[in-house]
Amino acid sequence: MKKIINKITILAIITLVSVPVFGQVFNKQKKTASYYGVETECLEDKLDGSFILQAWGKGSSKSEAIDQAKRNVLNDILFKGINKGCQMRPLIIEVNASTKYKSYVYSFFNSDYKDYISIEKSPKSLKKSRKQTSYGIKVRVKVEEIRQKLITDNILKQ
Repeated sequence: MKKIINKITILAIITLVSVPVFGQVFNKQKKTASYYGVETECLEDKLDGSFILQAWGKGSSKSEAIDQAKRNVLNDILFKGINKGCQMRPLIIEVNASTKYKSYVYSFFNSDYKDYISIEKSPKSLKKSRKQTSYGIKVRVKVEEIRQKLITDNILKQ
């Protein structure tokens, strides 16, 4: 009788420990994947002043997420730099530059930014949850043309 109780106790403990583990394995992980932040990654230097970058954006629809990815990659190039891949320093190297040039950047994103970025023909990476969608896209950014625009607008000094 004591052996049967020990076997039942061991079986109950194993069951209690394994249920949460199997619950995580069989749970659909796509539900929360779109909430994680992913850094912009430099994939290739085209040696003509442009770079191929992997950009990520979030939104409630595909077009909103792709547009946000374009804005995110340009913001990274202007203020943060790219740390993955081909290591790019930010174009504007000043303390609190994002605050200082806030109105300039707002006007840039309202009109001019589409002239300096284009989507490369490649499959788009999708991470989806119930309320938002994250897309990863490959974009070509004309970094040298952006630098020249910043010089002509007196944001950067030669």
